Amino acid sequence: MSQQQANQQQQQQAAKPFTLVFYYVPEDKDDLAVPNAYAIPKNVTDITLADIEKHFPLEGDFHFRFKYKYNNQSVWLDLNNKQCKVPKVENKIIMKVSRKTAKNRNYKND
Repeated sequence: MSQQQANQQQQQQAAKPFTLVFYYVPEDKDDLAVPNAYAIPKNVTDITLADIEKHFPLEGDFHFRFKYKYNNQSVWLDLNNKQCKVPKVENKIIMKVSRKTAKNRNYKND
């Protein structure tokens, strides 16, 4: 490969969209002040709940809540539509992630 081809390839890779998604899992004693992060190869404005689920790095079944500003207050927003674009705060995606657990089928409510 010539130097010119290498430079072109490097420029193409640098031009590819890339977004860091920040998250914490309270059950794991994670702290929002020092969040975990993973990358999604899309622009921040194009990321949907389906993208979040597809690229999430931990194994298991999770519920995702997104930090959102509403009337100058921070709230955690739940989404149901997988094609919905996720909310951002200061152009960042910040999530609180909880593990889903199956209901105990042996429990009887008397």
